[in-house]
Amino acid sequence: MYKICVFSTEYSYRWIKKIYNLNIEEIEITIIKYENLSNLEELFKEHYQFYDGVIFSGQIPYLHIRKKLPEEFSALPALFTDITERDFYCKLAETQYLYPDFNFKEAIIDFVYEENNYLGLKEWLRTEDFPYTFTDTIQLFGEPNVYELVSKCHLELIEEKKVKYCFTRLTNLYTYFEDIDLTPILVVPSEKSIESTVQKLIKEMELVNLKNSQVVCGHIQFPVPENDLLEIEYRQIALYKAILDFNRKFGFSLITYRSAIHYEIITNYSDYIEITNNETKCSLASFLRSQLPFKVRIGWGIGKTLANAQIQAEKASAYGKENVTESYSLNKEDHLIGPLEGETFLKIPETIITRLEEISVETQISLFHLQKIHSMIITLKTNTFTAEEISSHLSITVRSANRILKKLEQHAFAKIQKAQLKNHSKGRPKNVYLLDFD
Repeated sequence: MYKICVFSTEYSYRWIKKIYNLNIEEIEITIIKYENLSNLEELFKEHYQFYDGVIFSGQIPYLHIRKKLPEEFSALPALFTDITERDFYCKLAETQYLYPDFNFKEAIIDFVYEENNYLGLKEWLRTEDFPYTFTDTIQLFGEPNVYELVSKCHLELIEEKKVKYCFTRLTNLYTYFEDIDLTPILVVPSEKSIESTVQKLIKEMELVNLKNSQVVCGHIQFPVPENDLLEIEYRQIALYKAILDFNRKFGFSLITYRSAIHYEIITNYSDYIEITNNETKCSLASFLRSQLPFKVRIGWGIGKTLANAQIQAEKASAYGKENVTESYSLNKEDHLIGPLEGETFLKIPETIITRLEEISVETQISLFHLQKIHSMIITLKTNTFTAEEISSHLSITVRSANRILKKLEQHAFAKIQKAQLKNHSKGRPKNVYLLDFD
């Protein structure tokens, strides 16, 4: 019997209570109501350890807890109920019936964004007919003042007489409309969508209960050709087929999910150990290298929950080069292992990764480049480099390498030693930088 906790506001309780109607024998559901996001934090910390999984009524509480309480959040499987295309188009049909003059150009929809493929609207609506939206990414819903941001977006469009129809999934949005003669059109997950979320959570809880209590996630990303949608679609299809062929050839059952420019695969720890030959050489990387005309970066993440493994996998994939198909893993001890090519590989403690993330924020240098520079220091056993050497190892221009070194120097993470000719080479002396990330 799995114990599931559902966090909901009083407003959302009106529809989330349909979860009690589900006829699923292996679960026990408890709904806990919160008053605001601060109260949600308190309740989550108080209750999460007594449940096997958590469902949030929407993306706002989900993203808020993931951002504010990352350690507690990753301790157990967590999902949020979402609007499916079926839910949306059912409400859309109802709206068009009630308002025969309905026009998309006079509407705002605050729950369509890139991550849900705009619920299919961009596949058939012309650009000039597309409705107003709140954001192009779900991540903005993680901002602490998101309710004010969403309501402001709606109200400004109404005041400018640009919209007549306000589609929202925020059940409390109507409280911001008290002085306006317009009622927002509320779209909420159907009972079928709620059940789908519960079933997905059950699968994640089952993964957690694997004998070794570890979940392994793979993050496979391919380079995106600029403004070439056909090539992107081809690469998506080719990569998916190659993963299926890998499963058939080697007898694995990798669970595969597709995103815009990457695939996510889920497996158990024993299969992961077999695929990576005990974390020494990745057979999947070798297979994809032989099957695909383009390169991919593979990251493996290991964690107690799927959410934790996904984060680890994405971090690990960032270590791969753009022009080489290779594989890295962030393992259960929070050490980076790779490239998994059967040769000498590096291990970077999570504490170092955290430090590099801090430097990235301070200097505005990409974390990927800092990770590569740190790997150079470890591999080459030196912390003095010229811009040309940085350029060669990072596969960037010398000008870009100079910009990185200048930023490091400005923030006291590098200093110029006396210009010299390295290795007795000819030509003008070059600046040699002494790097210090401590």
